[in-house]
Amino acid sequence: MGIPGLTTALQRFGAPHILQGDTLVIDGPALAHHILHVCRVNGATQPSYRLVAHATLTWLDELVSRQVNIEAIYFDGCLPSSKRAVRMERILKSSAQLNKLFSNNRHGCPRAQVAADDRTDLADVFQTGVPEVRASMDPSFFVPAVIDGLKHHPRYRNLTHLVPGEADAYCARLVSERGGLALTSDSDLLVYDLRQGQVVFFRDIHRGRDLEILCSKFAPSHICQRLGLPSTTGLLRLAFEQSRAPSASLSKITVVCSQPVSDLPEYRHFCKQYQGEDDATFPVLDTKYASRLTSLDPRVSELAIQLWHSPSSCNGDNSIARIFLPALTESPDRGSAWEQSIPLRQLAYYFLQAESLTPRASIWEYRRVKSVTQKGRQIDMISMFEAQQSIDDILEVMTSIKDMKRVPAGSYWQLVCLAVDMRECQRQAKQSHVGRVLQQRHSPSMARASRVSWDVVHFNAQLQAALYSLRMLRQAALVFLDSTTGSSVPSNTDNLLSALLGFPSLTDFPDIDNTVDFLLSSEQNGLLPELSDAVQLSKPPTSEVGIRAQSAKQEKHPERFGHEPKPRIPGSKFSPLSLD
Repeated sequence: MGIPGLTTALQRFGAPHILQGDTLVIDGPALAHHILHVCRVNGATQPSYRLVAHATLTWLDELVSRQVNIEAIYFDGCLPSSKRAVRMERILKSSAQLNKLFSNNRHGCPRAQVAADDRTDLADVFQTGVPEVRASMDPSFFVPAVIDGLKHHPRYRNLTHLVPGEADAYCARLVSERGGLALTSDSDLLVYDLRQGQVVFFRDIHRGRDLEILCSKFAPSHICQRLGLPSTTGLLRLAFEQSRAPSASLSKITVVCSQPVSDLPEYRHFCKQYQGEDDATFPVLDTKYASRLTSLDPRVSELAIQLWHSPSSCNGDNSIARIFLPALTESPDRGSAWEQSIPLRQLAYYFLQAESLTPRASIWEYRRVKSVTQKGRQIDMISMFEAQQSIDDILEVMTSIKDMKRVPAGSYWQLVCLAVDMRECQRQAKQSHVGRVLQQRHSPSMARASRVSWDVVHFNAQLQAALYSLRMLRQAALVFLDSTTGSSVPSNTDNLLSALLGFPSLTDFPDIDNTVDFLLSSEQNGLLPELSDAVQLSKPPTSEVGIRAQSAKQEKHPERFGHEPKPRIPGSKFSPLSLD
């Protein structure tokens, strides 16, 4: 996550270099964010997951064509508790950006901020500059989309690793042992003892006039020599002082480094994370657990490690297991779009905890926040009996959808998600937002409009959340079956996995344009009544009088429609939902 100001302060020590025949170790999250920036510089404000994955492979392939040897691409599988404050600040920033987007566009979200750009190729994957349109939000699942693309490519499959710690620490260790260049956007890489290893920052990589790939490389040992600092610990001390005085000049910080440390305990604590003494950096997992990380997304992996390892390893708290859910482009006027799909994730959490060394009573989910001190959403763990009931409910929904006669092409999984949402809301006597949007009349011009209504944006966000929750469930169930035998296995787990066999990849998740087309075709085909019958829902009001009466009821009893959230989610077959 970097030391603020360190890269800028040391920029003049970078040596010009042509990337040709080098050995590289790549910081995976930094690669994904760099490719997202490259897409935007090329005019794709909100690139599709397919485009992000394809651009990543194109970028790497060009390096390989220049005899560059890629030794490893590491992705974070777990971040230490020391990074929690920074993560909360990032969630708060993301929430603030969403609020700003909403407040500046009350009459509809600009289509450019939500529509996925699925162009075939980028003009130049090494193009630099500033995007013409500034994106308010990042695509929610672009990092796992990049990982999927790498894992499905024969050249990069075995080079891509999800590690039980921070990617930069693993990059530093490999470069320290073997030499070469570490590619990153994180100034932390300069602080490790890299021996003869060197660092290249993604922001410095560009195409030269003769089409060569140029960059600046930073040799920590050389920088220490230039600044008159100890060769092995000089940058460690410099980074410590920089973190304490981000606005101080390099010359002033260098002078401070020549003096005794003013706060030795704080300095020692700072050093631990870069000298391999912090257990959170390299949590030790049994081989049988470590091998299972390869099939999980980073956020799911982090939760799994907390459940599989000793409570203090990644989490720093003996009682709380946390998951930071990806930010969604949704309506801030409504409860979190993650709320309605809690039952799917509850089941996923049950599977992940099956072999937990210290079973937890609940999981804390973090979504939108209003302050860095805000607590997450407490989700109770369910029993095996409740898990079996949940599986039965999900399978029943899937069977009902398959039996429908008017299912629009390619919309089966969307309908499953809508059915889970609507069915659960009916059980809790709460209005389903997706059901209400399905009832509305939509003009065909909506498909070409420059703005998308926030109701439709939130509808799409709930679809994305439910689809990703199904992805989490599938990953967790596969890991569970691979590791568990005997009485702890719900008898219908195999049936669930069979039903999830055709689940789409991230590149096939519906985007806002797909959602608009779905709404228009659903209205034309009269889908809602059949969907209601299929999942045994009471008929929604169809007349204007009925819809107005339902709206009046919502205003009179807001608590029934999720405007006053309950503090916790109790475990049950399909847990009672409260909108946060």
